[in-house]
Amino acid sequence: MSSESQFLSKLDAWRSIDGGTWSDATPSFQIQVFEKGKLRIDLAFGDRYRFYDWASLTKIVFSTTSAMIAIEDGDLKLSDTLADWIPELGPDPIFQTLNLKHLLTHSAGMTWWKPFFKILDRSQTADHESAWQRLFSEVIKDAKRSASSGALEKARQGRAVYSDLDFFLLGEVLRRATLAGFPRRWSTIAERLELYETFFHVERKSQIVLPHGARLGSPIKKQTAPTEIDLRRGKKPVQGYVHDENTSALHGIAPHAGLFGPIHDLSLYGLELRKLALGKKSKLPQSGGRFLKRSMKREKGDWATGFMMPTKGSASCGPRFDLSSIGHTGFTGTSLWFDPKNDRLISILSNRVCPTRKNSLFLELRPALHTMAVDSL
Repeated sequence: MSSESQFLSKLDAWRSIDGGTWSDATPSFQIQVFEKGKLRIDLAFGDRYRFYDWASLTKIVFSTTSAMIAIEDGDLKLSDTLADWIPELGPDPIFQTLNLKHLLTHSAGMTWWKPFFKILDRSQTADHESAWQRLFSEVIKDAKRSASSGALEKARQGRAVYSDLDFFLLGEVLRRATLAGFPRRWSTIAERLELYETFFHVERKSQIVLPHGARLGSPIKKQTAPTEIDLRRGKKPVQGYVHDENTSALHGIAPHAGLFGPIHDLSLYGLELRKLALGKKSKLPQSGGRFLKRSMKREKGDWATGFMMPTKGSASCGPRFDLSSIGHTGFTGTSLWFDPKNDRLISILSNRVCPTRKNSLFLELRPALHTMAVDSL
């Protein structure tokens, strides 16, 4: 029996704790499984779509990769402090010690999330750039308040806390260091990695940010998996535009979310990570290999630099992946995980938040999918 046939058999037999099936967890999902760089499983379930909202996979594919390249080019160092690049944070000494590595490892003590979209009225911002400037001023205010109250230092003493605000700060540092806005930066990265079908969709202007010369067929909206019903944006599931509310307030482009793409592009990125992790020549900077190593003690958290590592007993990649694995997840039901010890890569795209994020069953299904896949090889 082939690996795909075994996987299908296991998926048909899968039941959640409450008896739900995979179709109760998400309207659709796609999965690709590689072993030793060879594609072994390539399947799609439910409604068929070409593009999915990658959500927080944007953090690794865009922002962490941007940091790797900026460091390779000599524009940044991981030891650069927030005070070095963002003097608006003021004189509080904590900003003299917080550095880029703290942001990338979510150990800076920043607030995990804020509903900036509630105070950022897109109708009052002409474009992404003006929206970004307004949002970033709010991030600065929040950081300064946390520092002056002592909350920032207290949070730093505890476990690492996954934070979108870390990547807002990182994104601004990258803008200043590279003298390039997010659209231009993404075009450069996409061209380097040959991710020709992965894009930011600029809302209101309906522009697609792609590498030079790349073109996508239309209509993009109908080819994109719908996500959640957001009453601020209508009574139907959001389709073709980013799910994340803060990214939507930024007109679709942000350092923490906003990328759309097909599963083969996500796997292409994963295969470049594989090469980097195994010491092979990669389109990613060779010096970026240090980003893939554990960055902190387990009692502090499970992070490499920009990448998640499995938390024993509750990893989104399931129990079959070695604890040296690297990866990331996205709120919409996306994930990418590579196990260097066993040389296995699994890419998953889904729209599990359609029509509502209240359905959390996919959080139970996702690790099971990884286990089914490994057991089918």
